[in-house]
Amino acid sequence: GVLKKYKVALWGRIKGPAAMGRKGVSYAEKQVRMQAYFHETRQVFSLKQLERKLPKAKGIVSQSVKDVLQSLVDEEKVDFDKIGSGNFFWSFPSKASQKRKNLISSLESEIGRKKRKLDQLHQQKQKASMGRDDTDRRRKNLQKYKDLQDMIAKVDGELSKFAASDPKTIEKKQKAIKYCWTNANRWIDNVFQILTFAKKKRPDLKDKDILKYMQLPEDLDYLPDPKHGT
Repeated sequence: GVLKKYKVALWGRIKGPAAMGRKGVSYAEKQVRMQAYFHETRQVFSLKQLERKLPKAKGIVSQSVKDVLQSLVDEEKVDFDKIGSGNFFWSFPSKASQKRKNLISSLESEIGRKKRKLDQLHQQKQKASMGRDDTDRRRKNLQKYKDLQDMIAKVDGELSKFAASDPKTIEKKQKAIKYCWTNANRWIDNVFQILTFAKKKRPDLKDKDILKYMQLPEDLDYLPDPKHGT
């Protein structure tokens, strides 16, 4: 057992990160290792160069290099440019450091804005609280205000009972009735025109038969004027 452990440890030292990588490296760890390789070497690489160098240098299998590299490009942790027919990739520590500084600066500015807004709200709260101490006078005034609101609601309720007799309400209802009456008689007139047209084409047809076919009453007639009832 001791000899086996010694052989495993020795094999790891001989093969380096590539052998250790076979144990299984998480995706996030591959990203960290790849970016570290860029920062350590400070060079520009093609995809084929990275697929050849990273397995030995960082224990990242060549089959996953392209996918991990693309994720770093998408996250703007690695830069790339197309030169001729090939794409070349690089990531320098200075840019990563500057990006972190910019992020920190942006977060600090946002925190500053939030603090100023919070201070402003506190000041508004203090101003709004002035003169609102819980005194007997204030409680009496609040009760009077509530009583007045209740009285207004009661009066509104009483007025609503007489709304039907209000001249303006009656006028609106009369206009609505007149509108409905006019439109109803217009459609009835259209029906009578259809009857006339149908009887010209088919003199043998009777009004009641046509009305029955149209699912209308046989005694269909114009509606009386609502004002006169005739």
